[in-house]
Amino acid sequence: MVHIVTNLNRGRFRRQIDQMHRDRKRLFVDRLKWDVSVIDGEFEIDEFDTDRAIYLIETDRTTARHVASVRFLPTTQPHILSTVFSSLCDGPVPIGEDIMELTRLCVSPDLAKSAAVSLCHHMWIASVEFALLFGISRYTGVSQAQFLSSLLSSGWEIEPLGLPRDIDGQITGAVAMPITPDTLRRARARFGYRYPVLEVIPQTQAA
Repeated sequence: MVHIVTNLNRGRFRRQIDQMHRDRKRLFVDRLKWDVSVIDGEFEIDEFDTDRAIYLIETDRTTARHVASVRFLPTTQPHILSTVFSSLCDGPVPIGEDIMELTRLCVSPDLAKSAAVSLCHHMWIASVEFALLFGISRYTGVSQAQFLSSLLSSGWEIEPLGLPRDIDGQITGAVAMPITPDTLRRARARFGYRYPVLEVIPQTQAA
């Protein structure tokens, strides 16, 4: 199952959150060569990893270790598209209570490619389930061209927010992804899922 991690239950997932930040460093910095902040030489943590961030974290059933995750940021507060990449939007940056930014999709670099692809599909479906549960009508995000191709192949509807541009040698664009019940139906049919993948439990204050 995929766990919803917020500031209210973060204490239950301290180990998995540390593993997530380590895996993000290994993926985004070591492998993809992103120029982003690294804490203590091993944790990829930026200014948006605050109490306002919500994470979906998939854990290994046997070891409970982090294997995949994604981060959501409220667009009514500073987020990546509004503060770092607003120039990628031809018009105003989409902002609203029903809009969240989807960012930092990460699969553990230790996994084989086939397992990583399967987990990406798993996290896409979890993200759609999350949106429908909590009244999110669309996600926004900033993506490099190859990642946009992956989104399109996964069956997501993509609305460009502006023309892609070359940023640090990578073609990068801002997009919106509308979410409807049909989005979930199509995603489940495409990847062979019949049942929910999100673990939905009451949120309690962290110890």
